[in-house]
Amino acid sequence: MKRKKLQNTILFILLALASTTIAQQIYVGRSFGSAAFNEFKNSTNENTLDDSGYTRAEEPLFESGFRFNVYKNKLKFDLGLHYYKHKINTSFYSGNIQIPSTYNLSYAGLKIGFQFDLIRWKKTTFQIHTHVANDWLLFGTNRYKDVLIDLYKEKTLEPYLFNFYRGIGLEHQLSQKVSIYLNYIFSSNFKVNNEKS
Repeated sequence: MKRKKLQNTILFILLALASTTIAQQIYVGRSFGSAAFNEFKNSTNENTLDDSGYTRAEEPLFESGFRFNVYKNKLKFDLGLHYYKHKINTSFYSGNIQIPSTYNLSYAGLKIGFQFDLIRWKKTTFQIHTHVANDWLLFGTNRYKDVLIDLYKEKTLEPYLFNFYRGIGLEHQLSQKVSIYLNYIFSSNFKVNNEKS
């Protein structure tokens, strides 16, 4: 029920902003990001994963969508689609033994949010952004020792995520309607399906 109410609220905001904004832009972007299982909880409400001491792999994100000018070409509303992968190196304990584990995950999602231009020089802009997204797991594996688990088939990882993202970016405007940009996104919102964790 809460999710439906949230979706309706977001749709209302989207329609209100789309009807009051001008200067629509199309964008295509490539980003880099990393992820971790921060504050991970399994079905018994315990954090069984340990990310300490592991590097966070930088993985690409591809996105495209529309931007609407909200305020003086500095604040823009963003509506788009994205695809990203994450490689998460972590470990878990079996008794007193720490076992290294690697998760490979691929998601696609629909996102909405805002970006704010901090510094503008000619056609290049440094910006901060935030958005929410509804992401769907397309592919996922967990590998440890000689074991490979297909997370998508086994349904041991939540297949639908509602995430909050934030980041920084550098955008270059090709024309009035087309921009390209490179940004860095901060995110760590993964959940385990409580039925099979």
